[in-house]
Amino acid sequence: MEARPHGSQPRGQSCINHWPFRRDWVRDSKENVRNRIRSLAPQSRLLYLGFAFPPGVAALHPGINPAGHALETRLLGELRSQFEVRSAGILPLFPPMLEGADPASGVAHDLVLLEKPPELFHRYRSLACLKAQYRRWVAEGWVPDVVLVYNLSPIYNQFLLWLGRRPKCPKLVLMLLDSPNLGVPSQPWKRFRRRFKPMHTPDGEMLSQFDACIGLSKATEKYFRPGNVPFLWMPGACIPSRAVSGEGVGFAPRNDSLRLGYFGALGDHAGVQPLVETVLETDFPGTLEICGYGRLTEQLAGLAAANPRLVFHGLQTPDRCLAFGRSCDVLVNPRPPSHGNENNFSSKLFDYALAGRAILTSNLSGVEDVLGPEAFYFEAQEFRASLRQALHTLARIPRPELDRRGAAVQLRVTSEFSWARQGARVGTFLRSVCGQPTEAQIAAA
Repeated sequence: MEARPHGSQPRGQSCINHWPFRRDWVRDSKENVRNRIRSLAPQSRLLYLGFAFPPGVAALHPGINPAGHALETRLLGELRSQFEVRSAGILPLFPPMLEGADPASGVAHDLVLLEKPPELFHRYRSLACLKAQYRRWVAEGWVPDVVLVYNLSPIYNQFLLWLGRRPKCPKLVLMLLDSPNLGVPSQPWKRFRRRFKPMHTPDGEMLSQFDACIGLSKATEKYFRPGNVPFLWMPGACIPSRAVSGEGVGFAPRNDSLRLGYFGALGDHAGVQPLVETVLETDFPGTLEICGYGRLTEQLAGLAAANPRLVFHGLQTPDRCLAFGRSCDVLVNPRPPSHGNENNFSSKLFDYALAGRAILTSNLSGVEDVLGPEAFYFEAQEFRASLRQALHTLARIPRPELDRRGAAVQLRVTSEFSWARQGARVGTFLRSVCGQPTEAQIAAA
């Protein structure tokens, strides 16, 4: 037998059997492949069409679009780290320039559009401005890969219809926060009359223009399922660092009686009036306290002055609302199944969760999948009867158990529904719509 030098390989075998070296080589090669894929997939370009105020301006107008403004601002903050973003914003007034405003308090739009009386004049003017700006961007070489639009509205609808007729149309994605018209039957004469309204396109007809949808309500997926349109449920999110504990500073400490609380909009869509009426009609052993602003402000203030079981605190800042929430035993979200509420998600529930108190809510839009089994629910379709029964149930539960359930909901929401996590989900979804490789696909390469 022929002698071989020490360490040499037998004939017919390769040095591939030097396993430690081979494993490192394979590992390095895979990482090189992943880096190569990342380098070949440049940062996608995103055009965002929304309604958020620029930084600092929302504080000057607290009654205008508070929930939508917060959601847009935080989502865009997450997407800017994943995309090259340019944005346009439709506002009801021309915003002032505020020196030293916190950049995280709004969206610094590249283009501001106006929609105010006379509406028709300003809509046509804003549409022309948006088209002209888009042409300038394209002429400069900036062409978006995807257009993300907040809701269905006259100006943006007409712009997207125009964009769809261009030879190189980017992917169009709808971020559907709410729609009072989708799924609501209308009389034939109303549909006929609306056909003649300038810049009007029915919501149902606009849906066919989109390549994908991000919906806040799980129920809205049914509008896109027949056409196999990609759909992402994203109900919103929270900033975990805002979660509070301890007692509510600045509000009366809890006493022997239970305290129900509500903070948010004071409009018909929020269900505040039937909540107040139901609580005052029952023998619930406690009080209902309310913070908010809206059409019912004066009416609630008058009721509170005449009834000691109702306390009205008026408009409060977001941080003060959290402190108020801590001063309550149960926070109530009484969304009724009207005003298009099945097509939206109550964003106040994330702030309710940050307060860390027990939550009672109507069962709309997939709230059970956000708050989990430790929250309390009542049937929206049987609003008053079910709410009344839920109040009787809460009255029999000891305060320590209510507090335990509130803490469990807070932990669940801050862990699973942070803006960092939800922003990453939205970014991955948008890249998949554009045909760009996601991080999961790169990792599997």
